[in-house]
Amino acid sequence: MIASLLLYPALHVTIIGALGGLVGAFAYLDRRIFFAESVTHGTFPGAVLGVVIAAALGFGHSGMSAALYVGAFLGTIPLVALMRRLATIPGISSQGAAGIVLTAGFASGYFLATWFKPLPLAVNSFLTGSVMTVSPADVAWAGGVLVVALLVVTLGGRHLIAHCFDPANPAAASRAGRHELVILGLILASVTVAIPAVGTILSIALIAAPAAALAPLVRSSRAFLVGCPLLGALLGIVGLAVAVPARLSAGGTIALLCAACVLASRVPQWVAGARRTRRARAGNQ
Repeated sequence: MIASLLLYPALHVTIIGALGGLVGAFAYLDRRIFFAESVTHGTFPGAVLGVVIAAALGFGHSGMSAALYVGAFLGTIPLVALMRRLATIPGISSQGAAGIVLTAGFASGYFLATWFKPLPLAVNSFLTGSVMTVSPADVAWAGGVLVVALLVVTLGGRHLIAHCFDPANPAAASRAGRHELVILGLILASVTVAIPAVGTILSIALIAAPAAALAPLVRSSRAFLVGCPLLGALLGIVGLAVAVPARLSAGGTIALLCAACVLASRVPQWVAGARRTRRARAGNQ
């Protein structure tokens, strides 16, 4: 009985963990992590509007679930356009533009959630997720996006990596706009399908943590691209395994585990640095 209840949550966190790790690898290489953070908050208003419209049209739970995904994805598009426009204004950096959009997206989402209260779905499920209530449709949406991401990486991974490492290279520069749109699209899609499990706020953990943890430990881009989704899937399933018996929030537990993983990956560097410092001090005495 318990195994059957955990089947879909386990599948979902494994899929979104692998997806977040894969997409996060390119977000990390392309220096888009803070952009991804702002996008996670930008999905909030679109998700709220999608559910409100679906409820007004008399859709059932599956219809509202689909509307949540569509609304969340479409809602990020004008925010991304606004972010790119703000970044072109003198005096506003790309990080500043992302911060403005992050604040505006979350504030507008909370405003809409309050305005249309009560919503058919609990607001906290938008923010931190509710993995134990995921449906087969949620798993299918996440699985479909993962398949698309794998196809994109398989067919064009080398070009995307070249774009991330050397965007000024003539071979990469000619398609820089296309590569950037592909990476942005993957980020938007991965954040959107992660909402049922980890919400709009905590999904950044599965995108940023695997890449941040593995970056100082791996030697090749191939190992990085393979390791990130594997680590993301592992973090998702272990977080769920810890949260269920402890009766904790699965989304929060996964996010904390992601943070612990990043910290653990830095321990060898800290230890080596401390040893070098001690040796240097001993040599100066």
